[in-house]
Amino acid sequence: MNRLIRLLSLFRLHNVLAALLAVGVGYSMNNPGTLPWALLLAVSLAAAAGNVINDYYDYGIDRVNKPGRPIPAGIISPGRALIIYLLLLLALAATLLFLTPVQTVWIICWAVLLHLYSMRFKRSMIIGNLTVSALTASGFILGAYSSGNAGTGIIPALFTFFFIFAREVVKDCEDIDGDYIFGARTMAIVVGEKVAMRVAAVMFLLLALGFPVPFLAGIYGSSYFYLTLFSIVPILLVSSYLAFMNRGAGLISIILKVGIFFGIIGFYYALRG
Repeated sequence: MNRLIRLLSLFRLHNVLAALLAVGVGYSMNNPGTLPWALLLAVSLAAAAGNVINDYYDYGIDRVNKPGRPIPAGIISPGRALIIYLLLLLALAATLLFLTPVQTVWIICWAVLLHLYSMRFKRSMIIGNLTVSALTASGFILGAYSSGNAGTGIIPALFTFFFIFAREVVKDCEDIDGDYIFGARTMAIVVGEKVAMRVAAVMFLLLALGFPVPFLAGIYGSSYFYLTLFSIVPILLVSSYLAFMNRGAGLISIILKVGIFFGIIGFYYALRG
């Protein structure tokens, strides 16, 4: 059972769930009560495939940074991981038959960019962070577009973009040892861990101050305000403090992993009073 659980971690199901929820919430902001099941399946498959190919390309780095991951731990070989990736892409291709042309192009772009991110962009300063942030944030816009009004997904997408970008900077600091050995040029390596963490700290603080703004501007309702005020805002403030003090990049990353879901819940209730 433990081996199976560790094998399933290859898909990073929490990331898949976050991607699925972002699209679903974006969709529900215009059309509550229904869900685009084919689109959500495609999103889940694309996200899972992206996570698998990421582990495939990060095999060497993970041997240093995360030896417990399925490939470096010997739970699955790189070759078999690649086969799983290709099977996920085949399943994804089948789901595209049930999508609109715009949705199809969107998902294909996601799959291509996720591959390029893992193969090349991730090891470049800023480019990798921008790529994964834009891909994650765009889920809200895709969902909102699919239900008739892409504009309702813009605010959640903006908050998500900067949230993910700052979290990726923290993760770069967490993974600095392996990244350095294998020649990556992340922000933490180029400008130093302390400076990178300070950048993340400022972004977390600005996000904490920014989350109440849609309510104060009369765009979102009180449910959004109270949900975010007592969940994501404290998480951002604590993360900002820890990052500014350059303490526990791993702990911050875990805290923010929880914060992602609180943020998604807040946006779900944004237009519901």
